[in-house]
Amino acid sequence: MRTTVILLTCMLSGIAMAQEPLTLFECQRMAREHAPRLGDVEVIQQMGDTKIGQAGTSWYPSLGLNGKLSYQSDVVTVALTDPSIPVAFPEVPHDQYGLNFDISQNLYDGGISRGRRSYEEALMAADLQQVEVDLYRLKEKVNHLYFAVLVLKENKQNLEIHLENLQARYEVVHTAVTHGTLLESELHVIEVEKLKVMNSMIEVDSRKKSYMGALRVLCGESINENAILEKPHFEGIEGATPDRPEYKLFDLKHASMEAGKELAGKKRMPVLYAFGQTGYGKPGYNMMSGEWDYYYMIGAGLKWKIWDWNNSSRERQLIGYQQQILQSQLASFDREIESLMVQEEARIEQYRKTMEMDQQVLELQKKISGQAAVRLDNGTMTATNYITELNKESLARIALATHQVMLMQAIANYLTIQGNL
Repeated sequence: MRTTVILLTCMLSGIAMAQEPLTLFECQRMAREHAPRLGDVEVIQQMGDTKIGQAGTSWYPSLGLNGKLSYQSDVVTVALTDPSIPVAFPEVPHDQYGLNFDISQNLYDGGISRGRRSYEEALMAADLQQVEVDLYRLKEKVNHLYFAVLVLKENKQNLEIHLENLQARYEVVHTAVTHGTLLESELHVIEVEKLKVMNSMIEVDSRKKSYMGALRVLCGESINENAILEKPHFEGIEGATPDRPEYKLFDLKHASMEAGKELAGKKRMPVLYAFGQTGYGKPGYNMMSGEWDYYYMIGAGLKWKIWDWNNSSRERQLIGYQQQILQSQLASFDREIESLMVQEEARIEQYRKTMEMDQQVLELQKKISGQAAVRLDNGTMTATNYITELNKESLARIALATHQVMLMQAIANYLTIQGNL
């Protein structure tokens, strides 16, 4: 008995979870968390950190080990022509051996490493923001599927109301046919219409299932196909300013280009470094010695690329051209966003006005259908004519419900385009 109670409790809990309502914002959040593109954030961060680390290695000492083994056919010889001078110069050996350890340390690089680090940081920030832009575009897909499901849900509910009205009339007409006051053909007309409505409900369920399936692909398997989607409520669209993630991306790209220009200008700066060498070989630094010896040398050096044939200037000029293109892209994006917002504003106004007319049409048509139902019951109207009026009421109800959802979708699209959803 206890096991049965536990099983029933689990089943009821599962049903409750399956029927837990979902909001548009939750679906958008789940779509973001489920997006494969989100995994690129960590990879881009790791790549950026690696490149930034590489930029700082120029300040690390450079260590090297090299060796040599050689034989020369001729060497320097020193001989005196006066035999009376008793001086003998040693002969330079023809064979040479050496193993050297070299070290070099930058003392000043003109800000190249700092500029390269800043450049890599700017590039990483832009790449991370590009991921945000791609993830934000998922909202448009979620909006489309979410409101498509809501429209079909409203259609299903209105078809159920239509079917209930038909069933009510079917029972009245069936009684009248039984008493011989109406022909049986009138009953068949209502039965045919009921079958048509039920067929429409099957089509609506199928389309809703397909949209829910697509939504599950975006948001993850945690969404049940029978989940209830709530109608969103928006405060309004007035007074908000565009806040698209693309604007930040444009700023970061411009910043990375500025960092690139600064880095290009530092490539001609002088580089001061210290160096040292120690080794063991034959001969050592004393070329006249034929003995194996330890040796070392320390010093400082300067490298300065005084003239590079304007390569750094050309590099900065090319980056300037890229900035001009980026500015044109920003202007085009501004115009596109403004155009889309104007279109959605027009749709919002249209649906608001249309809904007022839909409400009036529905109220009038409900009165007409009610009068038609009375006439059908009294035998002064055929079932075909009654169904015609009832269909008009159903279409008016569907139109009103559809336009209500489409108004919500237009507002959601407007806020998404604007970057405030």
